[in-house]
Amino acid sequence: MLAITIVLTEGYSDWEIGVLAGIGRAFYVADVRFVSAEGGPVTAISGLKTQALERFSAPDSGVVVVCGGPTFESDTPPEIEGRLKQAHENGCVIAGICGGTLALARAGLLDEAAHTSNGLDYLQAVKTYRGAAHYRDQPQAVGDGRVITAPAPAPASFAVEVLTAAGIEAEAAGVIMGMLSREHARLGS
Repeated sequence: MLAITIVLTEGYSDWEIGVLAGIGRAFYVADVRFVSAEGGPVTAISGLKTQALERFSAPDSGVVVVCGGPTFESDTPPEIEGRLKQAHENGCVIAGICGGTLALARAGLLDEAAHTSNGLDYLQAVKTYRGAAHYRDQPQAVGDGRVITAPAPAPASFAVEVLTAAGIEAEAAGVIMGMLSREHARLGS
């Protein structure tokens, strides 16, 4: 199984990667690693403090996940585009959820790959974004080659796509969707 490196930023939306990190590690024994954009501590939007994270550098293999958060929408987003491009050139799968898709757009990784996000207009706020023809307006994650994207409310399908890219059989990873959807099933149906 390939390593999954999750990039966190100040104010990251921890619920967007909760299914991936928690279920991925507990049920699939996935090799999940956490780093921060520039190294050091970060605090999640929930207030959870994460200490002593290594600085994100482009791995030679595996899956790189960019967790969303409001910092990617700011005037001074983390500058990780070059490292994302390098990781992609190294053969890594690059995945982004919510605000993380903005980092993928800035890196040019959405210009030729089918993708989704929080809306086309959300991505078009990135001046260098050239992938509108490949945008898919859907509520589930989209995987295309070595690029995976998801809107904010899709942590389960995002986890499935990432775990599959890391080497979990698609059928086994897909169990996540059934497991989490039971909560929404009507009682007695």
